[in-house]
Amino acid sequence: MLEQFTGLTPDPEWAFAHLTQAQTSYATHGYHRYPAKFIPQLAARLIEDYSHPGDTVLDPFMGSGTALVEAKRLGRPSVGVDINPVAHLIATAKVRALEPHLLGEAIACVWERLASPLQPSPFAEACATVDDSHWHERLRYWFREDVLCALSRIQHAFEMLDDSVQPFFRCALSHTLKPVSWWHDRSVKPVRKLEKPIPDPTLVFFRHVRRMARGNREYWALLQRAGTLDTSAYCHCADARALPVPDQSVDLIVTSPPYVTSYEYADLHQLSALWFQMTTDLREFRQGFIGRSNGIHEPVGSLHSPLAEAIVTKLSAVNPRKAREVALYFAEMYACFTEWRRVMRSGGYACIVIGNTHLSGVEVQNAQVFAEQLMTLGFVLERVILREIPSKILPRTRDKQTGKFTKTHDADYLAYPTEYIIVFRCWKE
Repeated sequence: MLEQFTGLTPDPEWAFAHLTQAQTSYATHGYHRYPAKFIPQLAARLIEDYSHPGDTVLDPFMGSGTALVEAKRLGRPSVGVDINPVAHLIATAKVRALEPHLLGEAIACVWERLASPLQPSPFAEACATVDDSHWHERLRYWFREDVLCALSRIQHAFEMLDDSVQPFFRCALSHTLKPVSWWHDRSVKPVRKLEKPIPDPTLVFFRHVRRMARGNREYWALLQRAGTLDTSAYCHCADARALPVPDQSVDLIVTSPPYVTSYEYADLHQLSALWFQMTTDLREFRQGFIGRSNGIHEPVGSLHSPLAEAIVTKLSAVNPRKAREVALYFAEMYACFTEWRRVMRSGGYACIVIGNTHLSGVEVQNAQVFAEQLMTLGFVLERVILREIPSKILPRTRDKQTGKFTKTHDADYLAYPTEYIIVFRCWKE
């Protein structure tokens, strides 16, 4: 099996290097920033190559819902699962096509409630009508008080609208949080810049709402032309180790699993998680994330992969803590794969997009380990594709010893310059 990974050269047909940012963020794909999401064209090609119209597609790590949007566009009912409530918020908005005229009326209603015409102006007076008693101390760390007041007014303005448009506006407000906070605009990581000029939140919000409305019109038209407006796409905020999916109900899995460093997702999404009261404790928020760093004392059973055991042993000699994190990661991924076996129909395909990385100078061969684990469950490895990554939202430069993202001039290798697409087939008696 491992021989299929050796000697591979990147397949240019899978790089999609010619695509512009506008092309990879078309329709609802530009609704919300999301780190390291795979491009819709990649998801679409896997869906078209390994399923038929009417087949059910599952993404057990749905993130921002890219695969679900593409599945709906291509006439495949889909189910997405993610333990991150911020991902659930974004994906729910992205997959829901809204009738453009009705959405336009809702936007006009929110606009009228806040101020019309909008003019750039000081917004401190907003605090006079806002109850600030529920604001988490961490929100005060990230936002000026007048900004918090303005954000509260925005949320109040759309909360009285019909439930069908709530995900749209919640997503827009979530996207607005970072630019109006002290979070450094050029940093993916949570870094404060207190001298940052803060724009008017209402103007930022409506600017993005208008962009989203254009994306929704495009999405609606695409689905209408394809006759797939009524194709189902369900988003669940749930654990991938206990999928809310019936046995043998899935024809295709398309997903990009988290990496060992996925605890960063909890940090990267903390503004939205705190604002929408999805958590009051960031440490607790990280608990369920696969790849977290705060679960190293939890018991770890068999990794079901000789290669995984060898990687953990090698890491133990240089960084015992990191070795325990990797062991827990692979054990939890195996639990996820066990669920895949349960929900898949015989003959169905599973497509995984995953890269390898380095931690403390040790190569962590995620793709190869996953292949070993899945094969112990009866999956058959059908195809291995090496894909060059033309760009990513997350920084690609790392320090090889620590594995941490670093400035370009301090880095000694690129993180994830290529990634694997591994395709399995599930046969059952």
